[in-house]
Formats: sequence, C-alpha cells, structure tokens
Amino acid sequence: MAGSVNVYFFEKQMQAYEYLSEKDTKINEVLYGGGARGGKSYLGCCWQLIRRMAFAGSVGFVGREELTKLKDTTLLTFFEATRNMGVRELFKFNNQTLTATFANGSIIFFRELKFIPSDPEFDRLGSYGITDLFIDEAQQVNAKAISVLKGRFSVLRGVNPDGSEWYTIPKSLYTCNPKRNWIYSEFVAPSGNGTLRKDRKFIKSLPIDNPYVDKAYIDNLLKADKITVQRLYYGNFEYDDDPAALCDQDAVMDMFHNEHVARGNNRISADLAMKGRDRFVAGKWQGLVVTIMIDKEYSSGLEIEKALKNMMIKEKVPRSRTVVDSDGMGAYLESYLTGIKEFHGGAKASDDEYFNLKSECGFKLAEVINKRLIRIICSNEQRDRIIEEVGVLKRYDIDNDTSRKRIIPKEEMKQLLQRSPDYLDMLIMGMFFEINRGLITNIKTYREDERE
Repeated sequence: MAGSVNVYFFEKQMQAYEYLSEKDTKINEVLYGGGARGGKSYLGCCWQLIRRMAFAGSVGFVGREELTKLKDTTLLTFFEATRNMGVRELFKFNNQTLTATFANGSIIFFRELKFIPSDPEFDRLGSYGITDLFIDEAQQVNAKAISVLKGRFSVLRGVNPDGSEWYTIPKSLYTCNPKRNWIYSEFVAPSGNGTLRKDRKFIKSLPIDNPYVDKAYIDNLLKADKITVQRLYYGNFEYDDDPAALCDQDAVMDMFHNEHVARGNNRISADLAMKGRDRFVAGKWQGLVVTIMIDKEYSSGLEIEKALKNMMIKEKVPRSRTVVDSDGMGAYLESYLTGIKEFHGGAKASDDEYFNLKSECGFKLAEVINKRLIRIICSNEQRDRIIEEVGVLKRYDIDNDTSRKRIIPKEEMKQLLQRSPDYLDMLIMGMFFEINRGLITNIKTYREDERE
C-alpha cells in the first residue's frame, strides 16, 4: 500500500509505539495506561492501522470484554483515528462481522472476549491466525482469553505489493485502568520491583501526560471521590480506601505464591451447585495449603455425590474431615454420604464476638490471608476469580462499633461481583476446621500426602 500518513502521538504514546514497532525485536508485550484519558484506545487503534498498511496480508485482532463497549467506545475511537489519519478509504468495514478488510489483503477482527461458562477454555478463539493483538481495557478481560490468543500468532511474514518481504515478531498491546488482577501481578508489580520479564514493558500514562485533555475534565476528575482520584488521576494500582475490606491487597496476591506454608492434615471443603445454580467447587486442604480439585457447572445431584465421593477416596480424606454447605444440596448430600460435616453459616459462632459461624470463618480466612499463612494452588483463570471474590470479603455495618463482627451478606457479594462467590464460599468453609481444631487434633497425616 503506497503512500504515507501522518500520526501524532504525545510522548507516552510514542514511547509505547516504539516498543510495538517492528524495529524493536525484543519486546513482545506492552501494558499501557493506568489513568483516565491517557490516550489508550487511540494509541491501539492507530497502531493497528499502521501495521495493516505496512504489512500486506497481515491480521490484527482487537478485543474487549463486552461487545457493547467494543462498539460504543473502541470502534468509535478506531473511526476517529481513520479520519485523523486520512485512511478511511483504504479499507471496507463489515458491520455484521465487525471486520475491517484492507485493499492489500490485511484484516482487523473486532471481537468480544467475554467469559462464557459453556466455553471456559475460549475455544471459540482457536481458529484465528493473527499477526498482532490489541486488547482494550485489558483489566476486564479474563487471563485465559489472553493466553489463548497469544497462541494464535501464525501470520508473521508476508509479501508486500512491491515485492518486498516483511517479517515481525508477535506483538501485543494491552491498555488498562488500575485493577489488582493479572495485569497487576504480571506487569505492574514486577515492573515496580525490577522483576518484569525482558520481553515486556509497562508504561503508565495519566491524564496530565495527554496534552489534548481539556483542563475542565481534569478539574472535574479531581472533584471525584478519593478512590476515583487515586485510580484514574494518579493511576494508583495499590490504592484501596475501603475500610470494610478485610484483606490486604498485597497479601491477597501473595496467596498464590506462599511456598513457605507447610502442608498439614488433609480435609475437604466444597461449595455445591445443582444444574442452573452457581458452581460446584471443592478444595483439598493440607493444613492451609488448598488445591482446587473440582470446579464444575451444571452438575446433577448424582454427579456431585459421585465426584465428591471419588475425591475423598482418591485423596484419602475421611468423611469426618469433609465439610459442605448445608443450603439445600448439602442437606441432601449428607443423607447419602453419612458422616460428612454440614456447614450451617447462620449457626451460632464459637466466639460471641461474631454474628454467626460464617462471619467467624470469614474473619478467620482474612486473618490467615493477611498473615500469609495460606497458599492456594489453582489455574490462572481460577486465580483471577478468587482475587475478585476475596475482594468482596468485607465487614458489614463497619461504623457500628457495638455490634458483633459480621461479613456482608452473600446477596450483596453477588451484586458486587455479578455472580456467586463460590470460590470464596469454599475457602470460608475451609476455616471450619481451623475454628473447630478439636475435630482434627491427633489425626495422623498420610505419608503419601507428605511426599507430594
């Protein structure tokens, strides 16, 4: 595609673009953002347009968690970029397939990356062959989707209309606002402590870095609540001003890396779910080292019974050290697996300081998390969901200093998460034996488990 175009980037955008350029043969992934109006989407869209024009037959992938936001924000910015660059006539856009096809054979796919329970492995992305990847508002996107897409870099060389050959290494751009999930653990924290992988870069861009932001916008942003100012003006990933939150964020991230935690007595905790309800999650505990062993949806009562029974046999966990929730399904299960412990969250706590048993176990979970006494072994997808769910482990009615300690109701947690906190429930139930340590005292640990 002959000719040239003019693109105007401010300093932070230009810094990111240089790492994303084909001239840089060392950097594969760039995380860009941290604050509002830092030119995130515009950078990504311009980068995609430049790449498609420079590499005939190349394939770009632009993704966002929700289709509506992809259309209403990212795509609008894309067409703004085409107008500013004067390249709108160089491609055809199909509104039905959300695909931009260029005259030189290049393509850009615009796709939703929402997590769908029926497609937990994001198999729907497996057929793409791409040259580069732009994920807008990446903090909202499941880490598994990113992993799958990074395995689709197969269009890395080609021939331009003038006969010249082109080649590039895989390149990914993730734009973001602050969030303590995979973007923090994979990019932000390592960048801060000097352990960021050599093929990655994190560039923080704030409103004040963008010379085109209206001063009135910044003035209005500074009038927002303290959390919003810290996140979107200062780009502060570490900031958390919710006094009701029971867990320190650094401690939450450490849960998955606390290799110092010793393994101990075996037990099982399980949050049950029938078809059409939540998730069936079961964890094997060895002391305070917990491994997610079962994670299913749409399970029948018989399937749950068999899966849990097989888990107890395989992991050599007696029924007396298996606890399940007593909400309907748990009561049914106890009649078939006699001897298991039913968890009645509304039951009286062992300590009158707490509102009920579930609150007592919830506070105990927060304690072991904050003291780095727990280790969780799970997949990356499970890790992201656990981080989000532990974030809603909050104290209820914190301003009432005369009331007993209580965690917020599950319905409130569901509203905050837009789903059921099934992993959190499993972890809370795992504290049942910590609260009632007499139930496991003097029980010998299996040697097989000690060798694991």
